[in-house]
Amino acid sequence: MNVATRAIPNRRLNTMILLFATVTVFAVAFIPGKHYDVTSATVQQARGLIDSVAVFVDVRNEEAFKKRHIPDALLIPVAVLRTAIPNSLADAKAKPVVVYCGEVASIGPEGTFLLNQAGYAKAVNLKSGIAGRARAGLPVQGK
Repeated sequence: MNVATRAIPNRRLNTMILLFATVTVFAVAFIPGKHYDVTSATVQQARGLIDSVAVFVDVRNEEAFKKRHIPDALLIPVAVLRTAIPNSLADAKAKPVVVYCGEVASIGPEGTFLLNQAGYAKAVNLKSGIAGRARAGLPVQGK
């Protein structure tokens, strides 16, 4: 077998690998992430909700909550909301509820969705999270 004959199968293999890699990259790039159809609020809209006695729910973990949170917010990690709505939210069913997470809207929309599904029709997701609130100069607490 000469060098030219061996190169043809290698080119085919390389072409197949390149084609597979390209298809895989496109498939991964266009797979949609989880999307929750919930209402979101800007920091300014959430500030208006504060004046209307809104309840703030932080759906992050305890460590993140201790570092920085909205004053008087309830810490209810999204993992808890996935299993049940705690009694601490029972009185808030008819009130506006502002759900927030960190800067990247990752678990806030899920927490809002879970509350909406449980009958908390006025629950909204704080679009920019705790970081957006802090950047807007609104009060936050923590270490």
